[in-house]
Amino acid sequence: MRRLAREIGVTAANFYNHFDSLNDLLLEIAAEIYRERALQIAHIRRTSSTRAEAIRRLALSYLDLALARPQFFRIMFGLIPESQSHPALRDAADESMAQIVELVYGQRLFDPTDLERSRALCKVAYGVVAMGVGLARNVVDGVVPFAVERRAEMRLFVEGVVDCFISGEFAELAAA
Repeated sequence: MRRLAREIGVTAANFYNHFDSLNDLLLEIAAEIYRERALQIAHIRRTSSTRAEAIRRLALSYLDLALARPQFFRIMFGLIPESQSHPALRDAADESMAQIVELVYGQRLFDPTDLERSRALCKVAYGVVAMGVGLARNVVDGVVPFAVERRAEMRLFVEGVVDCFISGEFAELAAA
């Protein structure tokens, strides 16, 4: 913390007047990224001609975020324990989820004050988030290997996986 304070030109005491810890600072930055994502998701929802296109674009946005800001991607999706107890992060994540739910269902069903009901009503949206985050994490972490900086191939892979679910290919395999 002292090194960070020195680098930005403030005293460590001044830093602690604004943030309780380094994690608090990181979670504030992650909350800002979530707020940006909520706007991005709203834009995807408004400018996509179909929900399938919107879901594809949403999945690609997770990959783009993971490639552009890998450390914050990890913070936003589980690196810091108890991160959802941080008020700013939780509120921003809730707005992002509300936008995703509206993208998937075409209406605003997500209610952060009634998570039990939201979980029951919004299962497909939670699945879309899990798929997008999981694909991005697996690609960026090398679980699904690609040659270095083959972003176009990574994007085609993510689109292909999403299309398997959109087209019902997975449902056909599961029914067999």
